[in-house]
Amino acid sequence: MSSIFETYCETPSLESETLATNVEFTVASEASSDAWPEPLELEGALPEVEPLAADLLPASLRPLVEDIAERMQVPIDYPGVTTLSAVGMACGRRALIQPKAHDSGWNVIAHPWGGIVGPPGVMKSPVISAVLTPLRKIQKEWSREFEVADAAYAEASETRKLELAVFKEQYKSARKKGTDIPERIDSSGSLRPLERRLETTDATIEKLHELQRDNPAGISVVRDELIGFLAGLERSGHESDRAFYLESWNGDLPYVMDRIGRGSIRVDHLCVTIFGGIQPGRLRAYLADVLRDGPSNDGFIQRFQLLVWPDIKPGWVYTDTTPNAAALKEAEAVYRRITAMDPNTPRLFRFDSEAQLLFVTWLTELEMRLRSGDMSLVMQAHLAKYRSLMPSIAVLLALADGATEVVDFLHAQQAALWCEYLESHARRVYASHVTPEKLAAITLSKKLQTMMKEGKRTITLREVYRREWSGLNTPEAAHAALHLLESADWVMQQPSAPGAGRPSENYRINPRIVRSK
Repeated sequence: MSSIFETYCETPSLESETLATNVEFTVASEASSDAWPEPLELEGALPEVEPLAADLLPASLRPLVEDIAERMQVPIDYPGVTTLSAVGMACGRRALIQPKAHDSGWNVIAHPWGGIVGPPGVMKSPVISAVLTPLRKIQKEWSREFEVADAAYAEASETRKLELAVFKEQYKSARKKGTDIPERIDSSGSLRPLERRLETTDATIEKLHELQRDNPAGISVVRDELIGFLAGLERSGHESDRAFYLESWNGDLPYVMDRIGRGSIRVDHLCVTIFGGIQPGRLRAYLADVLRDGPSNDGFIQRFQLLVWPDIKPGWVYTDTTPNAAALKEAEAVYRRITAMDPNTPRLFRFDSEAQLLFVTWLTELEMRLRSGDMSLVMQAHLAKYRSLMPSIAVLLALADGATEVVDFLHAQQAALWCEYLESHARRVYASHVTPEKLAAITLSKKLQTMMKEGKRTITLREVYRREWSGLNTPEAAHAALHLLESADWVMQQPSAPGAGRPSENYRINPRIVRSK
């Protein structure tokens, strides 16, 4: 690596070397940034992502999304993506779309999986809770109705047992006495009420399968921390769980579960939706196996099509406003309208003529890209599932805005733009798996850029690890990060004066890191 020290000290005499060392800070501070080499790009830096445009949201739910984003001071991406997923949870198998005009053999169930990525403390869980409030209100009402119906069923069942007991005694007595046999009563009883469900947090696949039997529209699994769910699939003895969820993603495949003691339970259309929050570090660890083509690379993570990782802006403004009651009411009306649809006869949607032309153009471009050989295998696998994602999003947007059977050009266009937006986030997700050393160097590089803008020109090893930045809270981690940055010409370690004892731990920061970024 070139050195500013060499630029100003061309005579290799001991006297000049000592003088140069003593005035190093002074000379370097007065030197032009042109004397520094251009810093290299850090491999593994997260790629840029597109922010979510509010006009991509359904008009009926946009006010609620904007209200939550403003009140909680979070990127609009968080409530926006959660809202789109919530529409999918409400929909399940209640609606489907035939993407092609004539091919009735390809229908898409609109229940995309998703999640929001962010470090601890960025309000992921409160956002999910706020968005799902109107939907969970419906679930609470269903639960109360079931409790009343189940109590009435239990009372009726107990009465029927008593009546049967009386009949048996009367029957025995009549047979002994030779009198008339009493009229036989109906022993079948009433059917046990079914519990309508929209969501669960933690269930075995056996219980989830049973819930699905009673809820043909499908079931949603919502987790504040998705990593707990993903880790559970890796545990010994749960190998079949992963296959169960993989098959549930399509939303239209039959699943028969045979168990001794529980008998056989058949579900004609297995449909499970998954959504939750996840921390970047946990996501990187999970992706390690996927990106090296390990056992986890079975297409499971690629099914999380609504997975976003937005930038968190440094600014924050104190807000204390009343939640938008009108927006909550409108969202509740949307979910009630959708959940009232009959899942046993799903509503079939089609594109109108203009939207159909747009879909043909969009799908053609996607298929050409998938066959170009210009993308990684993991991205190719991810984008291949966009064939169904675009029509899924289109029908969800149309449903939320009140459409009954036709997806118009506006909603098809919004869906295509959603796919473009989501692709940028998918690239960030798959690019996030880097070594801890490189990740720490990337973190430090951003801190150095901020320092340069604030006028700071040097930093010490001790200063780095004492600040306890993420991944940099030990001398060893800080030294490794500084070493990587030095090799990329972001910093330069100051040489120590002869006889000074320990090597210097002072580093000068390349002023070009601000100008070139």
